[in-house]
Amino acid sequence: MAREERKELIGIIVISHCDLASELVRVAELIVGTLPNCKTICFDMHQPVEEMTKQLKGAIKEVDQGKGVLILTDLFGGTPANISLAFVGPRVEVICGVNLPMLIRLAGLREADSLAEVASIIKEYGKRHISLASEVLARSGQNQSHS
Repeated sequence: MAREERKELIGIIVISHCDLASELVRVAELIVGTLPNCKTICFDMHQPVEEMTKQLKGAIKEVDQGKGVLILTDLFGGTPANISLAFVGPRVEVICGVNLPMLIRLAGLREADSLAEVASIIKEYGKRHISLASEVLARSGQNQSHS
């Protein structure tokens, strides 16, 4: 019997204030199935920064299978992002402003592409999937007033 080859995946860490990271990943997994090699960190703002840094360092080590780690944070300038930025380098990239479309798209991208390519694709994908409903409806001719 042939041994099943294990594919290396870019590691994912979703990190946020409160429970946002866990909930985003939970919803993404309802849609696409389990996201292997993905970890969430939900910072309690009463934790010391040193403890948060240690927690993130351990998570990076845990999910790095050799292709690097993509950290998705909730808000640029927030504590989760600020702590994450200290780890940016050739094996770690950070995208601030995580959204559900990003996580869904990530499900199919992590085997073949490099960390830099995936980070760039996911950033653009997340931006493209932010919509103002009235504009979308106007383009499709469906914008009708319901007054």
